[in-house]
Amino acid sequence: MKKLILIFILPIFLFSDYEYSLEDYNTTSPSYEMNVWNPEYTGYITMHFFSSQGWAGWTSTFGQLSNFQDELRYEDGFENIVIIGVGQSNTNGFNSSFCGNSNLPLVIDEYPSLPIRAQFGETSFNEFHKKLFIIGYNGEYLGEILLNGLTNTSKNYIRNIIAEYYQDPILLGDINNDTLINVQDIVLVVNLALNSSYDSSADMNSDGVTNVLDVVQIVNLILN
Repeated sequence: MKKLILIFILPIFLFSDYEYSLEDYNTTSPSYEMNVWNPEYTGYITMHFFSSQGWAGWTSTFGQLSNFQDELRYEDGFENIVIIGVGQSNTNGFNSSFCGNSNLPLVIDEYPSLPIRAQFGETSFNEFHKKLFIIGYNGEYLGEILLNGLTNTSKNYIRNIIAEYYQDPILLGDINNDTLINVQDIVLVVNLALNSSYDSSADMNSDGVTNVLDVVQIVNLILN
């Protein structure tokens, strides 16, 4: 019986998804004092930069990553991505200097247990120092890279992974994909409901079906 239990439990451990929800400590971040990565960045491809805030030289890397995030969003069009710094509570005194040139969110891993690092699989102290993990929409592992500064090689590695897995965000209610929500979309969602058909852009309440409730929400969205 014990062998059978191990057989079923081991795959769950090996293939479990990553997730945390912690306060953003960077005062210049748009999500300052909000909880990240969930719920503020749910539905994003997330990147997690593990470092110690007091470690010389990595303040500049955190700033470079902030600029790189802007490149990814505004030049490459990957709007729903975010890079999160993962510091340690025993170096909280360096938070302001570490974030001095960066608008990226910073969460704090509690020392000495360091539960975020443990969740990501760290088995020895500072094993993940300078590592960036790339995580998909559902918390699945996509890749990782050790950053000795942000070089063109490391940028291309990250950019290629994002390009492979990135999905353009759906504008709920825009059934005909014309970037507008209007009476044409109401007609289309009514037809979907009458024919018991499904379209994710028409599923306003995310209940897995298209029906009169979705029609009402689209009408309210237009009126408001």
